[in-house]
Amino acid sequence: MTAALRGLDRAHTAYEYADHTAEQAWVRFMTPARMDSLVLSVHGRLAHPELAEAADTATRRLGSELSDAGVVILGDLAAALLAGGDIEQGVHVARRFAAAADARPNTMGRARALNVADRLPHHERELAAQLRACAA
Repeated sequence: MTAALRGLDRAHTAYEYADHTAEQAWVRFMTPARMDSLVLSVHGRLAHPELAEAADTATRRLGSELSDAGVVILGDLAAALLAGGDIEQGVHVARRFAAAADARPNTMGRARALNVADRLPHHERELAAQLRACAA
């Protein structure tokens, strides 16, 4: 756990010094929202206490108009919340993700849809089925 958090801290520090709008293509790919996704993934897997705060930041940064990348990040957010044990918020975000994935289907979103569907609690069968349909 400590190694993962240390690695995340180093990545965040390096990112703060880079200009994601003017660097090489691989750096431009790492937008602030994608960095949020990385933070969420680590915090979700570790069930870290800062997961809720990171999720709030990511949600605010995404806004309401989602790009294709935003749909993917929303899927990452739902998966991280569910993995981290915040089931209520995870289901809420999964519903938003399902609607976004249906409206803006893309390959990476389809892969996230299966991951989120598999993490949903049993009583959310209908939402899981909707996400699996998005993945097809």
